[in-house]
Amino acid sequence: MDTTLTAAVAELAEKAAEQARAGGVRLLGEGGLLQALAKHLMEDALDAEMDEHLRVEQARTGAASARRGGNARNGTRRKTVNTEVGPVTLDIPRDRTGTFRPGLVPVHSRRTGALDEMVISLTAKGLTGGEIVAHLAEVYDITTSKETVSTITDQVLGGMNEWRTRPLDPVYPVVFVDAIHVKIRVLSTIL
Repeated sequence: MDTTLTAAVAELAEKAAEQARAGGVRLLGEGGLLQALAKHLMEDALDAEMDEHLRVEQARTGAASARRGGNARNGTRRKTVNTEVGPVTLDIPRDRTGTFRPGLVPVHSRRTGALDEMVISLTAKGLTGGEIVAHLAEVYDITTSKETVSTITDQVLGGMNEWRTRPLDPVYPVVFVDAIHVKIRVLSTIL
């Protein structure tokens, strides 16, 4: 296990102990443990993505450092992303040439795919846009709008409509099997 991740987990364990002594552990919402853990894990994943990007750039250009024309880290930028455990503020790494495009949190996105899946699931269960907004605010402390919910569901509806209007095969083989099993007891009588 990575030493920074181990230190982060130890820090979160200490925070949980402090919250327990103070009267209760908060898991979700502002200052919750899951939010802090999500922040550490997502930032570690972003750092790993940056390391891979720099390694590929170095192999492609042959320059080992920024002084020789290569690419290098260039600080971070803050971005708040809505996740399934609430809003998380991330420090996203940057590179000197500006070619790094994170896959975990794409450049213009403000929410993760898991949140999209949650909205789609709630829509499929029959909740309206307003009910979904209220549910996300109450349970996950995420403020969003009905328009955002509509945008998420519209992305899925396009794919569903494409599937519904796909060309069908002219013939589909179908086999129906129907059977009944009746146990008959035969009595033999001699007359």
